Amino acid sequence: MQYKTIVTDENLLEQIQYPACGLPVFFCQDHLDDFLNGEIGYHWHDDLEFGYVLQGEAECQIHREQTTQNGIILKPGDGLFVNSKSLHRIRQRSPGTILLNFVIPANLFALLPMREAYRKNILPVTRSPIAGFCLLSENAKDTELLNLIKEFLNLPPGETGYELHCIELLCRLWRQLLIRILQTEQPIPVSKTERLQEERLRLMLSYIHANYSDNITADTLAQAAGISRSECFRCFRAVIGMSPSDYLCQYRLSQAARLLSDTDMELSDICYSCGFRSTSYFGKVFRENCGVSPGRYRESARKTAGSGA
Repeated sequence: MQYKTIVTDENLLEQIQYPACGLPVFFCQDHLDDFLNGEIGYHWHDDLEFGYVLQGEAECQIHREQTTQNGIILKPGDGLFVNSKSLHRIRQRSPGTILLNFVIPANLFALLPMREAYRKNILPVTRSPIAGFCLLSENAKDTELLNLIKEFLNLPPGETGYELHCIELLCRLWRQLLIRILQTEQPIPVSKTERLQEERLRLMLSYIHANYSDNITADTLAQAAGISRSECFRCFRAVIGMSPSDYLCQYRLSQAARLLSDTDMELSDICYSCGFRSTSYFGKVFRENCGVSPGRYRESARKTAGSGA
């Protein structure tokens, strides 16, 4: 099996590929089995994302300037909204989890004839300190938004007036989103220190993504962000709840899994190219995190690929 990764730039900004023509709406069906350990890792985008759990069970985490939702469990029929520039991740809690998503640019409604409507209805959402929220089918207040997300995802592209139907639903969805944002208790204003923590974390994550094959220490990461070693640990713990070494190990393993699936590289070469300093340690950590040895993982991936799954 070829495991997927989210396409991001050096700052973990996801690269959304909108259609060359038509409405700027990006649809995606994510089978979380296709990602290493069933996880779409931390990333962010300027765009607004709406999601709907089709099957399985997923854990969602959304962050923005110290605003955190930890371990919200989404089941079939539940959904999510992720605001512009919010760092987030999602991982499956049961095999076979499928998440339907659509993404729209934050400036979709920024049309000249809508200038006043844009100021009154769009900016309060995109400028809100609320990073996003999970929508649970068991909560009555979430029903309208969930129904609109589901209806939008189920639109048949070939229907007459498809684009007009999309615009109609997006306007209805946005109106409900605005109501929800205005009715939601605003997070406690963040301090300058808290705001800096996420910015610094992004610098350190970017450094890891660019240099994971090298010998990286907490001191190295601290230097990349221009902060102290202790502040480095505080940033990781405060924003994503992991230590620098844990995140580094997880990222190295995801890259190793990709090379095992996609290449014929020797296991020892994969080990060293991903930053592990010994094959025995690589094998031990891989088994602990993935449940099988690197060699067995490769065999399974090739068998799955050969069966066309």
